[in-house]
Amino acid sequence: MQGALVAIGGAEDRYEEKFILNKFFQLAGGKQARVVILPSASSDERTGSTYQRIFREFGAASVEVLPLFRREDAEDPAVAEQLKAASGIFMTGGDQNRIMAVLESTQALDAIVEANGRGTVVGGTSAGAAALSNPMIAGGMRGSLARSGMTRISTGIGLARGFIIDQHFSQRERLGRLLYAVILHPECLGLGVDEDTAAIIKLAEGEVEVIGRGTVTIVDGSSVKMFNPASVPDKSPIVYSGMLLHSFTHGCRFSIKDRTLVMNRRVHGE
Repeated sequence: MQGALVAIGGAEDRYEEKFILNKFFQLAGGKQARVVILPSASSDERTGSTYQRIFREFGAASVEVLPLFRREDAEDPAVAEQLKAASGIFMTGGDQNRIMAVLESTQALDAIVEANGRGTVVGGTSAGAAALSNPMIAGGMRGSLARSGMTRISTGIGLARGFIIDQHFSQRERLGRLLYAVILHPECLGLGVDEDTAAIIKLAEGEVEVIGRGTVTIVDGSSVKMFNPASVPDKSPIVYSGMLLHSFTHGCRFSIKDRTLVMNRRVHGE
């Protein structure tokens, strides 16, 4: 059964409660967790050490940093075996394009996909969250309006099937670029994750769970009607109708099949 995916919007608490990182740790097996950290998104090879310290403090059975910064490293069979043996794989922030430049079409990427398919939890913060989807948001403009050409789309890892993910969402005004991404790919649900917030995608259970201090915005373009985006001048607003938006906070759950809020006592505040 496919393992959970933990998409963190970036700037998560790494100093006090560490609630979101502890949730990843628990999903990965708690004290039995075998965590592998991939700092490939960063230009700083020391990025993984902070997360290594945190997961060790939680009490994980093992925590290793795999410094994959070159494609040759990602083709090492020993690296692939280490990834396959992990119960949790965590990707740090930086630039999602760096992640794919290193991992795309490599043994390491095949190992990550295989491990997740067998139940390994895969998480990422900021760029690491964006890389979970395919198509992947590779960059773009800020703003609340969907404008032609405002979003760059590229190939991602593709574990979050049926989703396209953006991060630092409210803090960096990224609604417009997620709307445009969904206009281009209406078969995908857009998932915009705020800082210090996570969307836990459980494809095997058909749900998304929201945890953290901010909001998760889900953009559903399955009924959208619009003009051909290619006919709109570059950076001009796009005319569209029928886009459905959901905004969720800590404790909310979203049914992927029904595309609606799963009602529970916490949401009602009872």
